[in-house]
Amino acid sequence: MSLFLQTVVLRGIMFREQDHRQERIGVGNDAVADRACNEEKKRMKSRLATSIRCSFLHMNLGGRILVSALLAVIITAAAGAQSAPAMSSTEARKAIEAAYVVFGKAAVGPMDKNTMERMLAPDLYVQTATRRATRQEYLDYLYTRPLTLTRFDATVLTVEPRGNDWAVLVFEKLEGQLKDKSGKTSKIYIWGVARDGWGKRNDNQWTVLFSEELGGPEISEEIPPIANW
Repeated sequence: MSLFLQTVVLRGIMFREQDHRQERIGVGNDAVADRACNEEKKRMKSRLATSIRCSFLHMNLGGRILVSALLAVIITAAAGAQSAPAMSSTEARKAIEAAYVVFGKAAVGPMDKNTMERMLAPDLYVQTATRRATRQEYLDYLYTRPLTLTRFDATVLTVEPRGNDWAVLVFEKLEGQLKDKSGKTSKIYIWGVARDGWGKRNDNQWTVLFSEELGGPEISEEIPPIANW
């Protein structure tokens, strides 16, 4: 039984006991004693009613405070849920590694343009040491460069949350055929470190949000002195 109900019941019992006492005292008394008894009962009823009203008031006030506190907790939890990623770093790493495989297969010639464009965010930017390219500028470069990739391997080094998205430090190893102005081709090797942004966008698909060059790219016509190349 709640404290409020206990208080109401207790006061009701006290009232009934007082009522019985007044009835016993009033037996055989004159009219004055009866009037005094009736007045006392009215006062007791008034106290009981006042007590009940106060109890309801306190209960209502307490309920409002409790509801307000619960709403504050719910709002805080919801805000935290919105700012935190929907998956763990381990889950994100696996998913992003798989996305790099898909992206790499699309980048290797003959290039799968549909897949490439689907995996690039509309507001993508690519930051190099000398300039910042938009999505369209990056695509124009891919489609017109005299290089045809024959290999694209990406090794994810670190994965860090950025709101609901992820910043990935990645080591990339590329091989390709470079054609000069005379039409002669030569094999080249390219490697470097970049920070890529990944997030889920259209149809819950993993999408490249940005790419920032951090080291390289280094280019060589010979196999680089890198272990397990």
